[in-house]
Amino acid sequence: MTTVYEFSPRYYEIDMQGVMFNSWYLGYADEAMNHFIDSRGWPYSRWQELGVDVHLAHADLDWKAGIGFGDKVQVPVRTTRIGTKSFTLEFEFRRGEEVTCAVSIVYVVVAADGSGSIAIPPEIVDAIGPSAIR
Repeated sequence: MTTVYEFSPRYYEIDMQGVMFNSWYLGYADEAMNHFIDSRGWPYSRWQELGVDVHLAHADLDWKAGIGFGDKVQVPVRTTRIGTKSFTLEFEFRRGEEVTCAVSIVYVVVAADGSGSIAIPPEIVDAIGPSAIR
């Protein structure tokens, strides 16, 4: 199941080359991740109620083309892997049909009390993707 987050870069996010500065891709991936979990009925506040949090463990970005000021950008988000303690989301930054940047992020689920990584609660597994992905 895919969820789509949409945005247009703001003026201050554009660099001297006329494209969105590279650091903003991870910022928008974070916004898209929050939109993704919200759309599945599991906003961040519910994760906290379960006593869990997530940490970004690894990110890969493959930049293909620049996004400019005023561009309408769609970011489809989908789960590609669910492990015991971590999961992977993929994000495609699109301007129309053109993929401008492909991002893959591995998130590790941790105890909110700081005691370390823990198994992903079954409720969250069900929310972020089919258990068949395991």
